[in-house]
Amino acid sequence: MKGAIKKIVKVSTCMGMFECFLTSNLPEKGYTVTVPKLKGVVTFGDDEKEAVRMAKEAIELHCGCLLEKGFAEVRLKSKEVVKEKTPAGGR
Repeated sequence: MKGAIKKIVKVSTCMGMFECFLTSNLPEKGYTVTVPKLKGVVTFGDDEKEAVRMAKEAIELHCGCLLEKGFAEVRLKSKEVVKEKTPAGGR
């Protein structure tokens, strides 16, 4: 991304605090957000505020799906750890 500016922000979610990378999409508008601890979580916002809001939503949806499917251990704000069984076959 030519002219991109990166910024690290911490996003507070119901699943805990996550470090996110905001990258400006210069010369066009908007920000792309990635979450290093959650492979594949990428979102976008027209401005920083919207990008952070979208990141929060993406993190919560991603972690919720992982828990629902039984593939994850997610640390909640309360520091409690929710563990789910891995389905048969380890997938």
